[in-house]
Amino acid sequence: MTTAPAPLVRALQLGTTLLVLGLGGPGQAQTAPAPPPPPALLWDGQRLTLDLSFQPGDPSGPAYPPRGGFSRTQPAYYPPLGTPGPVRLNVTTYLPRAALLLRVRGLPDARGATLPVGRLEYRVGTGPWLRAGPLQVVALVPDTGRAIYDLSFRLRLEGDEPAGQYRVLLTWALEAQ
Repeated sequence: MTTAPAPLVRALQLGTTLLVLGLGGPGQAQTAPAPPPPPALLWDGQRLTLDLSFQPGDPSGPAYPPRGGFSRTQPAYYPPLGTPGPVRLNVTTYLPRAALLLRVRGLPDARGATLPVGRLEYRVGTGPWLRAGPLQVVALVPDTGRAIYDLSFRLRLEGDEPAGQYRVLLTWALEAQ
């Protein structure tokens, strides 16, 4: 059995210490960001469904009601609960021309109130925020039949909604165009 020379052992120990403490010096340990979730896969003939919840005023998000008020002309925006970033969708199709479709359905809360679908907004990548409708084409799949889309969502409140938690059901599918 061979052993590493003492200077190499000390260097490895020092390297391990630097990895644990970070490069910020003593008392300034740094943590690496959590890795992004794996992409969701969507193939021909499949449907992918996601149940998104929004809780305006959740301690981890923006205040509700927002300071300064909000209205139709100055809405307040809230991220989904438990979703640290965009949903990454990996699409594969053998259709010669395909579109990625998104169906949105509001789910009733305990009182039976449902969020109007148009209060949900989405964007693809870093594109503009768009109001969701019951059914929309999110993207046209390239001729290669493969694409990865980063989809972000937010809730737009205008001040006339009842307080509470809102849920929407999102369903993606591929269809020939």
